[in-house]
Amino acid sequence: MWKKGDVLVEGKTKRIFDAEATHTDTKHSGHPVIVESKPDITAFDDPTKTKQIEAKAAFATSTTCRVFELLKAAGIPVAYYQQVSPTEFLAEQCTMIPLEMVARRYAVGSYLKRHPELVCKEDEQPHRFHKLVCEFFLKTTRGELILPDGTRLVEGLKPEAGEEDPFIANPMAMNWKLSHPKLPAWVAEADLNMSVNPNAILPGTLGSSKERTHQIVDYLQRVFLVLEGAWTTLGLRLIDMKIEFGIDSAGQLRVADVIDNDSWRLRTHDWEELSKQAFRDGESLDEVELKYGTVAGLVERFRIPNQALICWRGSLSDDIKGPSTSTIPGITIDYVTMSGHKSTQACLIELERIMGKYPDGGVIVVKVGRSNGLGPILAAHTTWPVIAVPATMDSFPADAWSSIRMPSHVPLATVWPEKNAIELALNILARTNPLVYALRQREIEDLD
Repeated sequence: MWKKGDVLVEGKTKRIFDAEATHTDTKHSGHPVIVESKPDITAFDDPTKTKQIEAKAAFATSTTCRVFELLKAAGIPVAYYQQVSPTEFLAEQCTMIPLEMVARRYAVGSYLKRHPELVCKEDEQPHRFHKLVCEFFLKTTRGELILPDGTRLVEGLKPEAGEEDPFIANPMAMNWKLSHPKLPAWVAEADLNMSVNPNAILPGTLGSSKERTHQIVDYLQRVFLVLEGAWTTLGLRLIDMKIEFGIDSAGQLRVADVIDNDSWRLRTHDWEELSKQAFRDGESLDEVELKYGTVAGLVERFRIPNQALICWRGSLSDDIKGPSTSTIPGITIDYVTMSGHKSTQACLIELERIMGKYPDGGVIVVKVGRSNGLGPILAAHTTWPVIAVPATMDSFPADAWSSIRMPSHVPLATVWPEKNAIELALNILARTNPLVYALRQREIEDLD
């Protein structure tokens, strides 16, 4: 058990306490802290607009904890340990990096102020980015940035002119030039005539400044794509989101702070806003509270399904390699060797065993040489997708017809070469598995 000690930091929406163990703890390394959510909801960095929604603290904590648990299961390093009360969670104490990292799937908000060429008509869908847009913003307070050692890195920004949290247009540069976060680059006032050395922001334990930047972008992309996949399974759109990073006691990068309904824009299938943006847009506190509660309830449904990718061959000579990676999160890769022609009844018994073992379903990839009887037999007896790969396509292209010309009620797909069949299988599984979605979407975007 843990109890709260002294307050270490208090922000607009949370307090961070020193965590004191009431027993000997061997599970958590470093120095844990307790993060307590507050009922405050803020907008536009304007204290006069701050309101309180009593239930928000519990909603924010629940959302953050379920999100971090999903990210942790996806193998993403996070500072989160466990939830300890309805409004508190235990986390690893980190030295926070003064950056706000933003990932965008759609062009909305301040992005449109910097890119007015992408503004759509009111009844049109926002511009969707095929490749995730990742942006760096320097985190400032009242127009300045003071590092923990007391170094005044930035000063003189004008919050009243919208210069707070300046935009870093080229984070790969050796020197970060700061720009107005809400003005197009071609406007003279967009140039804030300030710059910072990234080495003063990013700890040297992470490598060179470029290596550090690449690592942060990599984690940002992984976080967004896992959550985008999770929300997609529930029929919702993750529009954009911001996260923060910290450095743990071992000098390693961690996704830290909180990720809750204040951290993203989240919209329904008909573009209704469910996140903090509803508060910014002037909806009543009752409506906003309902939406926060809805989101907190939905994240409870985040899960990694127990699915299977069955690589089935007719004989040992029909070599099937399966996925290029040995382990795919949330997926069991199973290999079966059994002939549809010679062991039809045994194949159907094995099919029933497989379907009973994986209630979340899966995909069967069948690789068979001459006269594919196996694929049609399986496809006619399961609702699982079955994909045939003609094993002898190179030498005997006509063999493909035994996988293509199917009778009624035999929904067999035929794909060649084998690698494409495996990727199709993963695409199918990705529709209900956020971790596979993140894997495949990242591969697709990296083609650019």
